[in-house]
Amino acid sequence: MLSLAVTAVLVTFAAWYWSGPVHPQRISLFARRQALAVTPGAEPVVRRYLRTTRMWRASGLIAGAFLMVLPDSMALDPFSGWFLGVLGAELAIGARREPGPVAATPAPPRLLSPQARAFLYGGAALSVLGLLAGIGGAVTGQPVPRLPWTVTAAAVTGATLLLVRSLRLRPIPAAPADVVAAVLATRSRSAHTLATGNAVLAFAGALAAVSMPVWGDLVAGVVSLPLIVGAFLTGTRQWAITVGPAATPP
Repeated sequence: MLSLAVTAVLVTFAAWYWSGPVHPQRISLFARRQALAVTPGAEPVVRRYLRTTRMWRASGLIAGAFLMVLPDSMALDPFSGWFLGVLGAELAIGARREPGPVAATPAPPRLLSPQARAFLYGGAALSVLGLLAGIGGAVTGQPVPRLPWTVTAAAVTGATLLLVRSLRLRPIPAAPADVVAAVLATRSRSAHTLATGNAVLAFAGALAAVSMPVWGDLVAGVVSLPLIVGAFLTGTRQWAITVGPAATPP
């Protein structure tokens, strides 16, 4: 109980601390990654987005770090807490509907690079396989101590797919071109973070559903390293938005 109280205090402090001003260098870095020109119209959009995502992600990271003392079946870790913060930030941004007219577009924007799309659907496949393996083990009487974590990871994957779809289909405001470009850039960055982060979480959830010998743990550790590195590089690489008919969603 004490650990939960301490975590609540630290998360509240983190939310307050990271809700402060965003350094111009952070805005410039974001603009470079998204091939976005920082204009007087685009800068407030990016600054507001970075402040919101930073606040939620930092709070989730701290919560995950201090909730590792919970029972093993439901314990968080820093990465899981951070990714839950990613989801929370997107829900908060999605609930903040901007008033005003919306633009008519011939087709939804292409928010994801081909590599990020592979991470998105690869993570979904891992979640399904892990969930089936966990349920199968439980039905046959095999011990699956971390089945709740596998189920939670599968639920997070479902939320991720819905959020990426929402980012793609959300109305685009009828605004100057630089503002629209900034809005689409923030959505693209969110979609990349969701797709790549969920793949790592889904991999962990799938591993939790199966019992492996010592050498199996070693193989899993070897595989997880390139997965994490690939997810980071894919999630942060430069990607310019295009609007028009896409061959495959999203």
